[in-house]
Amino acid sequence: MSDTSARRTSEWPFRPPCLSIDLEVGLRSGRIRQLAAVRGDSGERLHCRGGDLAAALARLDELAEGCRFVLGHNLLAFDRPHLAAVAPRLRLLGLPVVDTLWLNPLAFPRHPYHHLVKHYQDGGLRRSQRNDPLLDAQLTLDLLDDQVVALRQRQRDDPELMLAWHWLTTRAQRSAAVDGLFAMLRRRLRPSDTEARQAIGCLLADRGCAQHALRVVDEAAASGWSLAYALAWLSVAGGNSVLPPWVRQQFPATGRLIRHLRDEACGHAACRWCDEHHDARRELRRWFGFSAFRAQPAAADGQSLQQGIVAAGLRGEHLLAILPTGTGKSLCYQIPALSRFTKTGALTVVISPLVALMADQVAGLRSRGIDACVAINGLRQPDLGAMTPAQVASGMHSKSWG
Repeated sequence: MSDTSARRTSEWPFRPPCLSIDLEVGLRSGRIRQLAAVRGDSGERLHCRGGDLAAALARLDELAEGCRFVLGHNLLAFDRPHLAAVAPRLRLLGLPVVDTLWLNPLAFPRHPYHHLVKHYQDGGLRRSQRNDPLLDAQLTLDLLDDQVVALRQRQRDDPELMLAWHWLTTRAQRSAAVDGLFAMLRRRLRPSDTEARQAIGCLLADRGCAQHALRVVDEAAASGWSLAYALAWLSVAGGNSVLPPWVRQQFPATGRLIRHLRDEACGHAACRWCDEHHDARRELRRWFGFSAFRAQPAAADGQSLQQGIVAAGLRGEHLLAILPTGTGKSLCYQIPALSRFTKTGALTVVISPLVALMADQVAGLRSRGIDACVAINGLRQPDLGAMTPAQVASGMHSKSWG
């Protein structure tokens, strides 16, 4: 028996009093073709394949009787708006909502592409068949089950983070179901503003610029889910961590918060984070073990030109650098790229016409234990050539696939 199965056996079966819903909607017509639902507590099912839509919706409303919330994967942005458009008087539309798509980056911040979730784009459910809303409704219940297991473990490991998530994800209207879920997991009511701000401040300590963190805490009440996702990413930052593309698209403030905290130097001499992570010589020592940049070629002020280029790259400036062969041009883009990857998860694309040089640089980085890099060229084997762009598109670096 797996660890997950053992925990489930000892702590529940988890049978939430909810209705898991999934729709199939025509891409061009926007009309509901199929709808399906599964009760989380009784397992009762409904699957309507065309026919009288009004009658199907009436049966859906009957099945929702007695449920405490409605469940779905991308329910808030997709299924619920379609239901509201065709039947705005459905009683189930008045029920609180839990969207497993929104919970996934919290439950699985290190690997947000759960085994039931597709690896990129919209974070849709992974399934073995197409156009099967009933299967997707059941998969959503399965995913919620796994999310509860993961969040229970998170409560044991990091209760302060769970407290912050509880407060941040329940500030908007219609969040009663999410509030109830976190209250069940934490065995506590929603925290006060003072408790939450204190927890967020502690969570940000030493994970970004202290000056910027003060502002983030002050504005936390308006940040909601965006800050919750930023905290989730920060809890695993620097390793094999991914901020899903759909989060960057639907919650662009998440990326801005991470960049503000970790990739914008505050200029205060007393800020340990900025002193450590925005200094070119410190980053050189961190990644390559050298104590100083090459003295030659030198800039007009006599300082190392190599160091000046790296410093400008760390600041995110636009620059053009022309250096002789053998003077360390590679470090000029490798250090800013590696630094930004660990600070924000950002991808850097280096374009080179030299296939052998590309392979040599990747091999050199990996020999130093740096595997957040990969080379793509027309000479790769067909299977690897297709795999690498897909992994890059999903936000995963090479350590994830080989």
